[in-house]
Amino acid sequence: MRDEQALALSAGESDLAYRMCRRAIWLYLVLLIFEGALRKWFLPSLATPLLLVRDPIAIYLVYKGFRHRWLDSNYVKVMVVVATVSALATLLVGHHNLFVSLYGWRIYFFHFPVIFVMGQVLTRDDLLRMGRFILYLSIPMTLLVVAQFYSPQTAWVNRGLGGEGGAGFQGAMGYMRPPGTFSFISGYVLYQAVVGCFLLYYLMMNRNLEEKRQLPGWLLPVLVVCYLISIPTSISRTHFFQTLVLLVFWSIAAFRKDNLKVYFLQALIVGLLAVFVLSLWGVADTMLEVFNARLEGASKVEGGVKGTLGDRYLGGLLGAFQNTDIPVLGYGMGLGTNAGARLMGGNMYSFGFNAENEWGRIVGECGLLLGTVMIGVRLFFSLEMWRKAYQCLTLRTDMLPWMLSAGMLLTVPQGQWGIPTNLGFCILLGGFTLVAVKTSGK
Repeated sequence: MRDEQALALSAGESDLAYRMCRRAIWLYLVLLIFEGALRKWFLPSLATPLLLVRDPIAIYLVYKGFRHRWLDSNYVKVMVVVATVSALATLLVGHHNLFVSLYGWRIYFFHFPVIFVMGQVLTRDDLLRMGRFILYLSIPMTLLVVAQFYSPQTAWVNRGLGGEGGAGFQGAMGYMRPPGTFSFISGYVLYQAVVGCFLLYYLMMNRNLEEKRQLPGWLLPVLVVCYLISIPTSISRTHFFQTLVLLVFWSIAAFRKDNLKVYFLQALIVGLLAVFVLSLWGVADTMLEVFNARLEGASKVEGGVKGTLGDRYLGGLLGAFQNTDIPVLGYGMGLGTNAGARLMGGNMYSFGFNAENEWGRIVGECGLLLGTVMIGVRLFFSLEMWRKAYQCLTLRTDMLPWMLSAGMLLTVPQGQWGIPTNLGFCILLGGFTLVAVKTSGK
């Protein structure tokens, strides 16, 4: 009798933990999207502490994960141990600043494991609800960035962090890159990566889903129009290139599975009609002109596609391992982040870090040996998820893991985890992909 009561109590406690963690993940998602709005518009005096607003949620999720043994993954074990060793080395032989070290350590000890907590507690229904929430939200988000695009930097919609200055970033032809509800344009671009993954999935599979999981048929063309507008409005090459990657994954799915070709063609027609309507109305003429000017100007400076993709990304990744002046255990965790460098009296460039080179940041902070292990964890996890997502596509015609893996590959291996918003979206896409793989066929 006591054993039965103990089992019932344990089951009840476990169910409560699942429910609480699901709510915490929802809160993590909502704060990720609206954190910038709080810091710019509603609570500008708290702009600096709000930088860490999602950290208590991550700590709670990881605490529950360790308590309920949801974090048995070798990826988590290796990352946590290596990050802790690096943090201790930082205090002994690095920059010796406890707060900067903790700021860097929290990325790997609290945020990275959230991916695996998500994989344990979220269901396919949870995942699709979050996806629909993100898609619905993309409509007012598009209206907001259009308003920011056309408004001067002195307008309320373009107010910067702490309520000061303008939030836009240099674009072209006098127009600035709009950040939406985010602190910076990179947050909006990553948000659109998630939107693109779910949108392309629903365009192909909406009619095949159960009614409760479907989007209204009239909504899909509206979402397509909003997404198309978001590309030139963002004045972001990253948004443009990530859209091309998503379309490649989408096309591979269609031509890999014969029964998806009809849905692919139908979705393609919807997209082409949306492009035709936009061009007919002339809605995006100015945006396209500005976006083209941005592409041409950046290509001249960086040497075209080779300079943009080859030297900036691939060269930057490989260059992380070529600096022989870095100490064996690195300069110390957190020093390559903007906030950490400011606590040390400078900025990341003052200490030789490049904000756009994530692998270089990790190696510079943790040294070649520990840094390579941490990069390897991110890289091998991503490749494993990509392989399993492809199996879901080919064996069960499940497109959701496959499309989410496209966004995951763009962020988890080399996304800029030193920036809190970017870190949040990397964790979100990694967790979403893991959930989609684990719930495939359900």
